[in-house]
Amino acid sequence: MYLEDIESLAKSCSVFDLGVEMFPGMPHVPLHAPYSCSLIREHGDAMFEDGACASVDVFFCSGHTGTHIDAICHISKDMQLYNGVDATKVQNKINGFSEYGIETVAPICRRGVLIDVARHFGKEILEPGRAIGRDDLLKASASQGTEIKSGDVVLIRTGHMQIWPNKEFYTQRGGVPGINLDAARWLSDQGIAMVGSDNFGVEVMPNPSIPVHCHMLVDHGIHLIEILMLEELSQTRTYEFLFVCLPLKLRGGTGSPVRPVAIV
Repeated sequence: MYLEDIESLAKSCSVFDLGVEMFPGMPHVPLHAPYSCSLIREHGDAMFEDGACASVDVFFCSGHTGTHIDAICHISKDMQLYNGVDATKVQNKINGFSEYGIETVAPICRRGVLIDVARHFGKEILEPGRAIGRDDLLKASASQGTEIKSGDVVLIRTGHMQIWPNKEFYTQRGGVPGINLDAARWLSDQGIAMVGSDNFGVEVMPNPSIPVHCHMLVDHGIHLIEILMLEELSQTRTYEFLFVCLPLKLRGGTGSPVRPVAIV
């Protein structure tokens, strides 16, 4: 393809930014460390003779801060990772994981599909603790005229992101809407590559455990993407798109902040 063809193609595309900003004081999982960022060198600290200078910052966060993707090593069941790998033999407090680390996730460039469950049920935000089941996904995708295909990245909108960046995003009384195990099983049966949502766990909460995480990551090796901005896709009724997402190559990491985009 010639350069002018690429430029023409780019100008005709719409790009939807699906990631959140990261900033000091942003909501974070209560059990995780908060995000922090500071300038370790300000303008004026050191200057070249011609007056040029540079500022440098340092930031700290968990791999599960803001919009992020879960590595396969993030979840175990009975101390087993995906494909029966013994978690105790591949984890190390200093080096992370020697198998299934986030650095093993290739750049993602796949067909993406939005299932707008909240819109289908005429809701701005689904009720706290509302479980989304298999039939809900079938009805919502059918009403949109959207077909789920093998290899797709499926994004599920609950409307919960409208609470962001209020700290109640993680502590909402009554729980958080999300998919249940029945819905997860249906999605994995379709052969999807990845599933994401606009909440912080993809699955419904509260829950006595994390069955959707176990089903996707441990049983099927299907990655999860959490805390997605899906409101613009919903407003424009954009249900099918090219989904592009590049995790950071954090060797041995259990997850990575990402800035995914939907291109139409």
